[in-house]
Amino acid sequence: MAWEVEMLDGGAKALVRVEGVVDSTNVEEFFAFINSIFKKGVKRMVLDMENTSYLSSGGISVIVDAYKKAEREGGRLVIARASDMVVDLFRVAQIERIIPLFSTLEEALQAL
Repeated sequence: MAWEVEMLDGGAKALVRVEGVVDSTNVEEFFAFINSIFKKGVKRMVLDMENTSYLSSGGISVIVDAYKKAEREGGRLVIARASDMVVDLFRVAQIERIIPLFSTLEEALQAL
């Protein structure tokens, strides 16, 4: 598991690096990891998925749930630098219609 969080703007925002694989072997840990960030009071989050090599349907569900939670709490969740595999998955699942995808980290952070 190679997930890291960097707190920004005094803890109001988070940059989350999702590296490697998110599948049935670790999706519960991924869910707990994302929720632990919300529990710190973060409402605005960028998921940097540049080095995400695989994302299962369970991983997609965790991301959609996190997006909905951020929206309910008056925040925002966006995706930055998604790998080609992730972009393809999001297009097939039509996730890109819901969650904004940005090609650079700078654009994603500005969108928060």
